[in-house]
Amino acid sequence: PGTGKSYQITQDLKDVDLIFQKRVTFHPEYDNASFVGGYKPITDINGDIKYEFVPQIFTNIYVEACNDPSHQYYLIIEEINRGNCAEIFGELFQLLDRNKDYKITPSNELINYLNTNISNSIFYIEGKMLLPDNLSILATMNTSDQSLFPMDSAFKRRWEWEYIPINYSTDSSVNKSALYKIKIGDDLIDWITFISAINKRIQSNKNLGMDKCIGNYFIEPDSSNNITLDKFIYKVLFYLWNDVFKDEPKDSIFGDKSYQDFFPIE
Repeated sequence: PGTGKSYQITQDLKDVDLIFQKRVTFHPEYDNASFVGGYKPITDINGDIKYEFVPQIFTNIYVEACNDPSHQYYLIIEEINRGNCAEIFGELFQLLDRNKDYKITPSNELINYLNTNISNSIFYIEGKMLLPDNLSILATMNTSDQSLFPMDSAFKRRWEWEYIPINYSTDSSVNKSALYKIKIGDDLIDWITFISAINKRIQSNKNLGMDKCIGNYFIEPDSSNNITLDKFIYKVLFYLWNDVFKDEPKDSIFGDKSYQDFFPIE
């Protein structure tokens, strides 16, 4: 958590106009109808209710990419493993191979919508779909949260992967978090020094490992790059107490103290 995954995608696409980007966050209740579309009740201008196919984010950007092959489009999925990917992607799963021999036949309602809204495309012909060359899907995931909805190997192997490591450099020109200081009274403690020490302790525990380590941007400092004491206790120490060392009493950094012992903060 806090390694700057979303920030890196934003930086990678900083020169791409936002009209060519769509961003969505997966969550446990997110499903195929939320991702692709489905029939929903619509009230027309006369006040009558009728059911129509309502496209969602994937269908919308798919249509745009097919109709505008001269521009590259980007679908950004945040927290991809917080949703059930097999259910969300459904038949679109096969498209991730980008194999021109693996055309899929979508549902009839989606075919009817695409027939009406795609003018002419080599990626949608006679009710058969391919993933357009000018449509890229970028996704982020936190490995410490993979227990929510584990992704099977068949799904994972269809993606290019990039690991975002924690940056321990003290050079602020390449690591903005090197400027962060934890402010305790009149003392200022380097944030990089803190996470370096605490992450070594976490990483050395076989039950915890890298997944529980704290990333550079786990916490947001104030305008002076200081992390206030109350914010440090509420966010950092609570995470360490509740999500890291709670079930590791022998290796806990808290000794015989509990989280309650940090209050009142004054």
